Amino acid sequence: MDTNQTKPYRIIAESIPFEHEQKEKIFKTFFAVSDYNKKHPNPGACHLVSSIFHVLLNEQKIENQLCIGEVKTGSQYFDHSWIEIDDRVFDIAIQLTLDESRNAPAYAGYDLQTEVNPERIYGSVSPTGFDRDAKQLLKTPFVKYMNEYPHFREGAWKIVKVIGKELRLKLDINELRKKYKETQRTLKK
Repeated sequence: MDTNQTKPYRIIAESIPFEHEQKEKIFKTFFAVSDYNKKHPNPGACHLVSSIFHVLLNEQKIENQLCIGEVKTGSQYFDHSWIEIDDRVFDIAIQLTLDESRNAPAYAGYDLQTEVNPERIYGSVSPTGFDRDAKQLLKTPFVKYMNEYPHFREGAWKIVKVIGKELRLKLDINELRKKYKETQRTLKK
């Protein structure tokens, strides 16, 4: 929670007008990933955090889009990944950006600090386009990206499994690798 935050993000998220048949699972998964991200801070890990969130939602049969695009804040643009469910933005990784700035997450299209739509514009197009890293990510198959996360022998799948266990999901890394072989990121413009 931000030091200026008076109400916990969970309380705010519960009050957001968002109806979905899997609302409770989305909520639990969002905060399980967010809590993991806070315990193991990794500035600028939006592609990783969104990928993990995407898999965990899918494993609970929650349709979602793993998005990549540019986000505009004021006059600044940055490359970013986030999740969309029913065309609403769920952005956990914005809490700790590459420049180590801290922001409130977006839940169902709402900023969890201001409790309104964020001032960030997701899916913007900057005059310069994607940087080298984002261009490379778009070319990298999803499973290869997840496999090559350097901190664990099992790659980012290990994080999926750890958080999945907390959500009472029984996940097999080899099965996940097969299942997500065709996964593509959705380019938002």
